[in-house]
Amino acid sequence: MLNPKQMKKIRIIVLKSVIEKLIKDLHEAGVVDIRNTSHKGLEDGRPLSSFDDVSAQLLKLRSLISVIENNLGKIEIEPKIIDGALALEKAHHLNIGEKLKILSSNATRLSEEITALETKASTIEKLLHFKQVDFSKLETKTLKCRVGTISISKMEKLNQELEVAKGENSVVRDPSSDTTLIFYEKEKDEESDAILSELGFNDIEIPEGVTKPSDSIDRVKEEYERKKLELEKINAEIVSISKANIQEIVSLNASLQVVADRASITNRFSSSKKTYVLEGWIAAENFGSIENVIAKYNKEAVLEDVEYSHSEMPPTILNNKKIASPFEYLTNSYSLPNYYEIDPTMTYFIFLPIIYGMIVGDFFYGVASIVLGYLLMQKFKNSYVMSNVSKIWFYSGFPTMIFGIIFDEWGGMSHFGVLSYLSKWLGSDIISAPLYVGFSRIHNVLGLIALTALVGMVHLGVGFALGAINEWKHNKKHAIAKIAWIGVEVGMLLALLGAIGIVESAFTMAGLVVLIISIVTLAITEGIMGIIELPGLVGNILSYTRIAAIGIVGIIIAELLNDFIIPLPEQGILAIILLPIFLVLHVVNAFIAMFESLVQGGRLNIVEFRSKFLHGGGEIFSPFKMR
Repeated sequence: MLNPKQMKKIRIIVLKSVIEKLIKDLHEAGVVDIRNTSHKGLEDGRPLSSFDDVSAQLLKLRSLISVIENNLGKIEIEPKIIDGALALEKAHHLNIGEKLKILSSNATRLSEEITALETKASTIEKLLHFKQVDFSKLETKTLKCRVGTISISKMEKLNQELEVAKGENSVVRDPSSDTTLIFYEKEKDEESDAILSELGFNDIEIPEGVTKPSDSIDRVKEEYERKKLELEKINAEIVSISKANIQEIVSLNASLQVVADRASITNRFSSSKKTYVLEGWIAAENFGSIENVIAKYNKEAVLEDVEYSHSEMPPTILNNKKIASPFEYLTNSYSLPNYYEIDPTMTYFIFLPIIYGMIVGDFFYGVASIVLGYLLMQKFKNSYVMSNVSKIWFYSGFPTMIFGIIFDEWGGMSHFGVLSYLSKWLGSDIISAPLYVGFSRIHNVLGLIALTALVGMVHLGVGFALGAINEWKHNKKHAIAKIAWIGVEVGMLLALLGAIGIVESAFTMAGLVVLIISIVTLAITEGIMGIIELPGLVGNILSYTRIAAIGIVGIIIAELLNDFIIPLPEQGILAIILLPIFLVLHVVNAFIAMFESLVQGGRLNIVEFRSKFLHGGGEIFSPFKMR
């Protein structure tokens, strides 16, 4: 549980005559992480002969799926896996691709034509004021006509400028819009063009084939409706064909992907004329199942349990109970432990909820954490991130309730305060004196800071101890250095407690001795870098005092809510109005505390704690299996 699953390295030597059958068995077993293999005297493997044909059919099927998704939206169909040879034969005889391609091409062409007709109709509608004007015959040998828009505020200046330019000209304007017809002599083209440009005249390009606007708009609308109806028929045919064949296409695609995976895996093998050699990693617990698979091949395949050196890095398979799965999410998210290291998941499972509980530290907020965590778990069942975060909130609510009792915090009040408040509504005292005296964080700030620093020392001490265990088999010098760091912590603590009089003064001397011995040990084992990192340890310990700071902020907000918004019996109907506001604000404060506690608790575990024993860099175990 504290270590990843034990792994074995295996080698399989197999005759080429049975390779396809063996690959199928390994694929279905799904327990071997097959790695690239290279051996002197052997060639690199190549895909099986069927790979090119399968790849071509997969390309065709994926193209079909793309066309179908463009018309039906994202496909949510469970494929039915069939035999590879049958799937390949069916894919070869699937003949709807060309028809769908032609239909899709026609649909695209019609869509573009319809868009062009819409633009044409929009332009003609701007000219409807001049419905009896034949725009195909406006220009003469001597006169030029321009159609466009110009601001009505510039019309007077336009007329004046054209008048100054002299020559024969005319301006006709649609009073309901800015559309304007302007006629002027071609001899005055340059001068008139300059005037129009200066006044911001925007030309309207007359679409090809437009004569009288009243006639042209009818023709365009008629053509628009005809093409739209044609497009609807084509789209309906595409949808009909797609719906009729989508299940088969998705199933063939999935089935051939299985075949492609099997045909391409031989890329990782080494080969001779008659044999293949493949190597990979397998969890030790699954070795027996592979032995059973290979046993079916008699002398046609041989399985070897390969010895591997410490320099080789087996892949990592985390080995945790299901209850710790949310915390395994944290391990996966921040670099896997390598195969030879302790898995930090269970330490997260223990320490993160404790730190969370110390930060929130309120019984009712612990209940809120459980309820909100549970509701979010149900809402985000299919979200890997939020599902795990919600479970952490849920689990952490229980230690929060325990710390709520220790700190005597119940929604920002003591237990006596809560019962006294209820007494006001009941009209009689429930209790006359507190049942117990808790550790009040708000009134014992220095004590709380000292407590959180002590928690930090214990937490980091566990990290150093795990680091010593990790290093002992590989580098005893580094393992001793980890133990020396624990000695530094113990020496500092004893010296400090003796100096402030909590323990006898003799402990001060003992602490200093332990501290000096530990520092000397660090200097020997880690050199100058170990000495340089000593202030960093103090900084790490002080980081844990954020537990106190964030917790006190939550208490102050809760107390402010209780002082100013809490419903009281003498408020009458106002109390009924205030009650939901009061409860909602407390829930919001609880959620903020939940969020902050998760972030800060996660940081202390992942940054300060994890760095004391974990190098990370583990390889993900990726077995060759049906996906």
